[in-house]
Amino acid sequence: MTSYAASKRPRHRTAVGIAIAGIAGLTALLALTSCASGGSSNPSTATSLADLTNPALGPDYAQWLIGPVAFLATKEEVATYLSLHDDKAAESFIEQFWARRNPHPKRPDNALLAAYEERGAEADRLYSESGRIGRQTDRGTIYVIYGAPSQVDFEVPPANGAPPVEVWTYGTDASAGLNGRQPSPRYRFIKRGDVTVFYVPGRTDRLRRSVGPGFR
Repeated sequence: MTSYAASKRPRHRTAVGIAIAGIAGLTALLALTSCASGGSSNPSTATSLADLTNPALGPDYAQWLIGPVAFLATKEEVATYLSLHDDKAAESFIEQFWARRNPHPKRPDNALLAAYEERGAEADRLYSESGRIGRQTDRGTIYVIYGAPSQVDFEVPPANGAPPVEVWTYGTDASAGLNGRQPSPRYRFIKRGDVTVFYVPGRTDRLRRSVGPGFR
């Protein structure tokens, strides 16, 4: 049985180029998937890493929910995963999770999963920091769900001695993300200590994490 747990080494890389190219064409199907999965484009909701960690599982599975998966999972799926007590059950859950989101269930491949793994590998390369793999960081999460932004800029620091704010812009014609939803026009990030997190004006002292609508 093949494991699809997010790790430092991407899996399911066959026909990845075709999968990425076909994402725009899968928008309608992904939108239906999003309705079923409760996907969200809003990263402003937050919860602690501990709330998305299952300490009963091994290191390959304990933090599987953190990052893009939380944008795709329903709150019921999150609760179920956090209740699992062994890695075999987690592996089975993850396989079923991706199978439910396969836009073409009768095909041997899963274009959505292939795109997730391809973007995840790139996010790991670009945004890993402070011991956390890139796809589980805030920037990596947005990258995996929506792809690369059309433009990256920097705004002036919000306070003396603070780092500049990194701004990702997506065009109004941006394709729907892996959650079947359009990205927000802009996402802002700021460096806090050794990690880059979502920047929310007036709440810069809080480290915010990307999670799904189950935590609204």
